[in-house]
Amino acid sequence: LPLTNEDELKTLRASGDIVSDFVRTSPDSNVWDLRLKRRVIGPLQFRLEYERRGERPNDQETLLTANFPAARQVNYYFAVRTGGRLELDHDELPDGWQRTDWSSVPATLRDAGNRNAPALTLRAVEPPSGLTINVKRHSLADALKLRVAQGTLTTILSPTGDQLTAVDLNMEVIQRASLSVGLPDNGELFNIFVNGESVHSVRQNGTTVTWQFYILPGIDDRSASVRFVYSVPGRRLSRLHMRSPELNVPLENIEWNVVAPKGFELTDHDGNLELIRRERQDDYNRDSYLSKIRGSRQVQAQQATQLLEQANQLLQAGEQAKARWALNSVANQHALDAASNEDARVQLENLQTQQAIVGLNTRRQRMFLDNSDDAGLGSHEQLRQAAAGNPILQQDHLNFRPQQLSQLLQGNSNEDNAVLQRIAAHLVRHQRTTEPAPQAIVISLPEEGTVYAFTRSVQVAENAPLELDLRFASPDRLGFWRTALALALLVVLGGFFVLLPIKFRTSEE
Repeated sequence: LPLTNEDELKTLRASGDIVSDFVRTSPDSNVWDLRLKRRVIGPLQFRLEYERRGERPNDQETLLTANFPAARQVNYYFAVRTGGRLELDHDELPDGWQRTDWSSVPATLRDAGNRNAPALTLRAVEPPSGLTINVKRHSLADALKLRVAQGTLTTILSPTGDQLTAVDLNMEVIQRASLSVGLPDNGELFNIFVNGESVHSVRQNGTTVTWQFYILPGIDDRSASVRFVYSVPGRRLSRLHMRSPELNVPLENIEWNVVAPKGFELTDHDGNLELIRRERQDDYNRDSYLSKIRGSRQVQAQQATQLLEQANQLLQAGEQAKARWALNSVANQHALDAASNEDARVQLENLQTQQAIVGLNTRRQRMFLDNSDDAGLGSHEQLRQAAAGNPILQQDHLNFRPQQLSQLLQGNSNEDNAVLQRIAAHLVRHQRTTEPAPQAIVISLPEEGTVYAFTRSVQVAENAPLELDLRFASPDRLGFWRTALALALLVVLGGFFVLLPIKFRTSEE
């Protein structure tokens, strides 16, 4: 065993259904005997575990194999996993080592421990030396306003190589910021959704197709969901080079699902992502499309209903900003019936009007306090007392419940409140006349065929795409060429046997 110190020896243990003991052959030896409860003929499965702790020199770890002297040839599989924001890389593969896919590891080994796909999967056959793994620690800067905590790309391939890709991102939002998305060459953008709503986007000048749009946090003030769909013209599937969009923020926990058309299989792949699984999808027809659309609309309606209820709760709790966001989201998405949408719109307008009235009144009180020494203002003791008791003015506490509106307007006459009402209504109408981004069409991807899932734990470099080099082949076409080759061979053999007797007769004559 590749054990180097006593601390590792203390953590060494063996387990298995028929494992009896695991003993050292001599005090200073690194050779161990695995003792069984009974004699075994056939496959045997057991597990050896040990831990190595502490810092590594130069942030490097060397993978060494365990030797089995009585075995003729042993195939070793290494699954290397990381925690946190760690990026793994290795030196040039020495003799006996090769990269492989997690799906190519025997099922008995995959099911024996952690079934999640590792960051690196390696295979070794009688390697003469170990393999050095380099570990890079990435600490995302706290100054970043946006971070991609998780992302999923789904690409549908056509038999001609055209690509239709949907990108779903879960983002951590520190504050309002813009996200730049650079599409691959000749890419065409279909829609952009932020927190389920369409947003305005700006196309930037340059050699690439780059779009920019703003991202605001959701109701939790910390995260946002982003989805956009684009297409890229392609060539043949036999040699397909795929590039992800370029984002101006780091990426974490990225998964790229590539759906090959029916009748095509992946024969070879390369790139900076790891293949973790493959699975087949059912046929996608009209009934599947309608069922998927109905399910999506039902989910949107349920979410909108819950959001509307949550908005009313937030209003009663005095969470003005969150309630406004929830009502605005329900009104803009149009996921409910017409009556419910109108109810959300009216509540939103009333909330905005109340906020404008409170803001104007607080500003009026502030101006009064700042100019209280002016003899022309006179003595308005009620206004002075109202300003002293205004929590927004004195404590910078912006949240208030609807029942507190009359308290915030104390010291005002009916005429004052009427003037504030008219000014606030005018401001709100002016804001509402600014039309939001038109609701884009939601594209349903026809996921039919074989799905190949690739993953990458972290991508720190900004404006750097993920890349895949894929090769697909059609078994039907291969079968056609095999059949044609066999028929051609039969024709040649038949002609040979037909011409052979004629040649002999000619020789006898």
